[in-house]
Amino acid sequence: MSQIFEALRRAEASQTEVKDTKDIAVKTGAERRRSKRRPITANIRVYGHGPGLNPFYEENPILNVSAEGALLLLKVPVTAGQKLLLVNEATGQAQECRVLRTACRKTQELEVAVTFPVPHPEFWDRLEEQRQPSGIEKRALPRIALPRGMSVTWKGNGESIVSRVQTISAGGLSIATPEPPPVGDLVQLRFDVPAGEVNARAIVRHAHQGEGMGVEFIAISQDARDRLDLLLRKLLA
Repeated sequence: MSQIFEALRRAEASQTEVKDTKDIAVKTGAERRRSKRRPITANIRVYGHGPGLNPFYEENPILNVSAEGALLLLKVPVTAGQKLLLVNEATGQAQECRVLRTACRKTQELEVAVTFPVPHPEFWDRLEEQRQPSGIEKRALPRIALPRGMSVTWKGNGESIVSRVQTISAGGLSIATPEPPPVGDLVQLRFDVPAGEVNARAIVRHAHQGEGMGVEFIAISQDARDRLDLLLRKLLA
């Protein structure tokens, strides 16, 4: 599993840590509620572990945000003290957070209050801007086969592996590798295009032992996105 999901698993296994976090939530709840919150109309990508420590990924609405955290809607049950990873697709930023408290809604969704380790108001920048399509919509983006091949270095479980890119799109890559990581793992990617280097974080969407994997970009800088888009425009011309 990726380092992030391993960290999440350790957090779930540590009852003492969860208890301490709950205590902090009780002690600082009133103070945090005094932080300036603002409503926001946008979705956020959320990664974490559900019941049984199974990795989950959701893209759900945000109710409000502040410099110290947010109030989100989730479908997967979470508990106070649990670690989650939020991804702002508009900026390519990933931010770790902890669950402070949860409340049930009539819609069977959960209102989940989360807090950052330190205040980070810039994390919410540009979130309400129009984003690249995601999820099932991304699979409709044109995939371009690379018969001449392209190498990608991907890192999972702390090991860097060089593999061949089979297809490329604005949403992700298809990578040939005999021992792909499990679906849901996060991997760090690095590959070269004519305009320069592209670094991105991605999630494994499908994996076939002995064949390869398909990964979806979840965090990529604007510069890297521009280099990738330039390549795709040339390949599609």
